[in-house]
This record gives sequence, C-alpha cells and structure tokens, in this order.
Amino acid sequence: MVKTITKNNMETEYRMYFVQFKPDGSTSGYRLVYHPKQASRATNAIPAFKKWNVLALFLMAVLSASLFNPALAQYEAAEYRAFQEQATAAGIDADRLESLIARAQQRGVSPDQLQNLVGPAFSLAENDLPYHPVLQKALEGMAKRVPAGNIRMVTENMAGGIMRSADIVDPWMARGDVSAMAAAVRGDRETGVSMREYRRTFIEHASYALQQNTEEQTIRDFLDQALTANVVERNAISSVAAGLRALPEMPTTQDDPGSSIRLLVRALDAGFTPGEIQQLPDAFRSAQFHSELPADRVARGLDHQIRDNIPAAHILENLFQGNVGGGPPGFTPPGLDRDGDRGSDRGSDRGRGRRPVTPPPHN
Repeated sequence: MVKTITKNNMETEYRMYFVQFKPDGSTSGYRLVYHPKQASRATNAIPAFKKWNVLALFLMAVLSASLFNPALAQYEAAEYRAFQEQATAAGIDADRLESLIARAQQRGVSPDQLQNLVGPAFSLAENDLPYHPVLQKALEGMAKRVPAGNIRMVTENMAGGIMRSADIVDPWMARGDVSAMAAAVRGDRETGVSMREYRRTFIEHASYALQQNTEEQTIRDFLDQALTANVVERNAISSVAAGLRALPEMPTTQDDPGSSIRLLVRALDAGFTPGEIQQLPDAFRSAQFHSELPADRVARGLDHQIRDNIPAAHILENLFQGNVGGGPPGFTPPGLDRDGDRGSDRGSDRGRGRRPVTPPPHN
C-alpha cells in the first residue's frame, strides 16, 4: 500500500508499505519498504520511477522475504505448539517436525490444515510403522502448492498401503528362521534394534510393491519361497529385502508373477548379493531390448544361466549386453525354444564358452 503524508501546504510525502493480512482479512502488521522523495502537492502524484527494472527486482526481493522470512509468515511458530506436542507424543522425530512446520509457515498452511494433511502419519508413528514417506509426500505437496485435499488423499492412500504391508510382513518376520537371520547379522544383544530396522525396510518395500499394483498374494508368495535352505544358512536377509524391492520392477511381474518369483528366488538361492539382486530388473529389460526377444524367452534364458552356475556378475553382464543364453549379443543357444527344453549338452557348452569374463560394476 502507499501512504500519503502531508508535510506542509506545498509538499506531500509518499511511503510504500508491505501489509501482512490474517486469514480473517484483518491486518497483522506493516513494514516500510520504500520511502521516495517528496512530491509536489500541486501535482498530487507519486513520483515516477526512472528505472523500473530496479523497482521490479526490489519488489521481488520484498515478496521473497514475505514468503520465506518467519517474521513475515502468516502463522507464528507458537501457533503450531499443540500440533507439535501431539506429533511428538505420537513418536515423530523433532527434526522432521521442524522441517514440516517451517514449510507450513512458508506456504501459509494453518496448524489445523497441517494436522489434516499429515494426520495419517500420526497413526503410523503410534503403531511403530514407517511414517517418513507420508511426511515427505506432504512436504513435496506443499512445496509444489498442491491443493490440501489432494495432499490428504495421497497421504491417506500411502498410510493405507503401509498398514496393508505390515499385515503381510509382520507374520513373516515372526518366523523363527527370519528372527535367527536378523540376529546373526547384528548379534544377539542388538536383535531388537535389528528386527525393527528390517521390519521397517520390508514394510516400505512391500508398500512400494503395492503402489506398483503388485498383488498381496504375490508378495506373500515371494517372502515364503525366498527362505530356501541356502538363504537361511547364509543369513541373507538383506538379499531377501533387495528381492522384495526388485519384485515389482521385474518385467514379468504384472503378467506372470510366478515367473518373477521363481527367478528372484533362484537368484537368492544361488548367492546373489543385494546389489546384484537390485540390478536384475534393469539387466532383464536390457536383455529384452538388445535381443528383441519376448519377456518369457528372456526369463528362460536367465533361468538357464542361473542353473548353469554362471557367476552372478557374469550373468548380469550377459543380460546387459543382450546375451540371453550366455552367448554373444542376441544369441540364443540351441535348445532354448519356447517349450523351455534344455537341448543338447553341446549347445550349452557353446554358450558357456562365449561368456564374458569381466564382471559389471555393482553395489
């Protein structure tokens, strides 16, 4: 706003103020942002700015300050105290709360609106379930100025998926062989901490799979079948977690989930590390692209390579180069027909003789 101040009969002074409004329309404060030179009362006009680009930059700076300066925020930090106390009681950590409240202040989101947006995270925290993805999604929505109703719908869906995932994961985590694997990884004294960390990881991965339209029964089947004797003996619980994360990414999961489960379980049983498991979906797609073979043919080629005891690193390099059966790019060894027959030993040997010897980089 511009305020007019009459100094005397001949001079009038104009001052430009930034005005802060409350939601009810009343003003909550003024700040002087420009004090131009005095103007003649006879003209009764605001002095013209000779350099409008300078004025534009100045006004942009003022606007930015109004958006990001807590002193100019629409709501004071004290107004979020009740929300903060409730969130802390639910188990949400202080650092995330500070980020959330700061973003709400910047975007003019009231404490009640913020409570509505992230309310689903409270229930998750109270049940010791992963709530961080919900808070992160709310932060992203506020940053992009997504309507509050849309943010709430997304956070509710995410929270629902996490709760469904817990119903799948918790009975599996309660199995003795799973507990033993987790205990062996971290040591008996830290089993409780370790199990909690693994539980969070598996729930987050299962929730991601559900978001990618993977059926609940597919997730259950994978977890049950992943516990082979070799996996349990090696305490390879981290590899199983990587397999669960890779499950929805496998190109065969939507049309033939049983094929994805079989391939991942065989890779786990063969000793693939978590990093190698994580590369399988991309390697599979690369093999499809370079070989121009359908997914079922690539799946059979991958299956044959695993059963031939080819090292995991070599299998990945084969697939990334389009070597579906272990031969040169695009080569399908004799016997790898649509019926999945093994073919002669000679054909298998020829494929093995063309295997690359340099493993690809992997985590």
